[in-house]
Amino acid sequence: MIMPREPGYLERADAAYDAGQFEKAMELYQKQIELEPEMPEGHEGLGLSLWALERHREALQALNTAQKFDPENAGIAINRAALLTDALERHEETVAICEGLARRKLKRNDVRDARYFAAKAHFRLGNDAKALALLDAALRDAPGDIELLSWKAHVLYESGQYDQSRLAHEKCLQLDTEDPGIWWDYGLVVEKLGDEPAARRAFERAHELEPDDFPLPVPISAKDVEGIARRTLAELPDDFRDAIRDVPVIVDDFPSREFVLEHPTLGPQILGLFTGNTHYESHPMPTVILLFRKNLEKIAADREELEAEVRTTLLHEIGHYLGLNEDDLRERGLD
Repeated sequence: MIMPREPGYLERADAAYDAGQFEKAMELYQKQIELEPEMPEGHEGLGLSLWALERHREALQALNTAQKFDPENAGIAINRAALLTDALERHEETVAICEGLARRKLKRNDVRDARYFAAKAHFRLGNDAKALALLDAALRDAPGDIELLSWKAHVLYESGQYDQSRLAHEKCLQLDTEDPGIWWDYGLVVEKLGDEPAARRAFERAHELEPDDFPLPVPISAKDVEGIARRTLAELPDDFRDAIRDVPVIVDDFPSREFVLEHPTLGPQILGLFTGNTHYESHPMPTVILLFRKNLEKIAADREELEAEVRTTLLHEIGHYLGLNEDDLRERGLD
């Protein structure tokens, strides 16, 4: 009788990875590498397992080794690009990898992925127009690709193009009504456009689908935010209070669309903002600290946490005005 062949390390590693058993997969890929040190599949699998375990630098090293043994493998290159921009924030390197792939004849899926990760990298570098051009090119080949479309909707929103973002989000919702992230982002867009009832329904739907990840906004009035700010200022050390005595703290709902258009790397969801002169400058320009109430409402699970976030945001902006960083504030007990 012929006994069935026992699966090798690579097959068992792949099965463990697919089952979400990343530690086991890593060990099996390492055993495969010991047997065949120049097998690119072993190094690639090891890299993906390390990535899943959030050991990002080791993951990149493994993927680089896989690419060395199979330099023409577009899939490995795309995994490297994804890791560099999604986990390591090395966006210029992602752009370079994807531009190299664009000069090659690739399979349709590889073209799509190269454009997608290049778009992500350009967006994170503040190049919104380039990101949108890449996403549009990818969508021409795959108009029903919801991952591409939702990223286009996100980039449009972050760059202040709210009307276009709303249309893109509505297309996403036609394709998938069960994704809480899309509902939440749609709520953010229509809120910026002044449609409070639609925003509330969208936030409630996201919360219904995934209550832990999408808690409902915690309402707070501008008057209450101002009260928290006054109490925070009153508790500051005397030298801090004296330094910011003439700096107004203003509560607004959101940053203006004009501001978002002019500052693409900050985006519409910032919690606070310091503008104007620092304490050590004397240029003829207004100096003000802004707190954005509607954005603050969405990062807390309850009122106590929200009040703490208001205080933290105000102290952060005061730090900018005084030329201090997070460590400086922490040393003074003001974090």
